Amino acid sequence: MDGLTRTKELVFVLAATNLPWELDAAMLRRLEKRILVPLPEPEARRTMFEELLPSQPDEDMLPYDLMVERTVGFSGSDIRLLCKEAAMQPLRRIMTLLEHREEIVPDDELPKVGPIRSEDIETALKNTRPSAHLHAHRYEKFNSDYGSQILQ
Repeated sequence: MDGLTRTKELVFVLAATNLPWELDAAMLRRLEKRILVPLPEPEARRTMFEELLPSQPDEDMLPYDLMVERTVGFSGSDIRLLCKEAAMQPLRRIMTLLEHREEIVPDDELPKVGPIRSEDIETALKNTRPSAHLHAHRYEKFNSDYGSQILQ
């Protein structure tokens, strides 16, 4: 720490952890502000879905309301994974078609990747689970015991 007193440069440390209750007392003392970033609320989840899976012109609207309703407890990372899973479904349909063919398909005859459909969303919702909701009570307890209180 001696070198910091001999310079006019500022040092800013930003740290993040998924398991704050694992931090020891010495580390907690050095992290002056401890802020819990909560799981995304419905409006934020909808914005993420609209950004990651935008509706295409001339195609059916994706069921954003359903996705928001069925993703309570999902983190931003979980939502990203769900969107990737949904986006892979049209490609999986093509792969299934091509696997059943015995002859090699010329490049100019390859089927086009279709749009993401409502059933793709349903499949993704069945195959993707939230990761952070199981520890929600521990995050809340840590935040009430050690979190920085932000006045609004």
